Amino acid sequence: MIKLFKKKVEVEFYDSIEEMPHRNYMKFNKEMMRDREVGNSVSDIMKRISRAMQFIAAQENDKAMKELTNAQMAYSYAQNEIDPKGLALAAMVKSINGVKSENVTSDSLKNTLEVLQRLGFTKADIDNTADHIKKK
Repeated sequence: MIKLFKKKVEVEFYDSIEEMPHRNYMKFNKEMMRDREVGNSVSDIMKRISRAMQFIAAQENDKAMKELTNAQMAYSYAQNEIDPKGLALAAMVKSINGVKSENVTSDSLKNTLEVLQRLGFTKADIDNTADHIKKK
């Protein structure tokens, strides 16, 4: 287990994807894939549009459409303040102050992420912890 303390609150994470419940594992993978494949930042959107323009120039319209769809999704995530990597990390939370985190619906993961942010978890904390777990 990975235990982090913020504001005198203990947050316990599963140490690896192998030790977590299967539903958490599926949510973790889904959100990490959304982070890798779509993103949620202006640079992700611009990267997708640039690729789409290259595909259009090469007359690969099906690939251009996929990139534009991903750009549209990244824009939607940014507008709705959805952070896929943060949601992936929320799926890895085993407990907060001893209270088990068992609900992995999208709304529940957003709530868990909000709790982590209120505790003072930074973007770097979230990214580093999610990447550390992903590598195991």
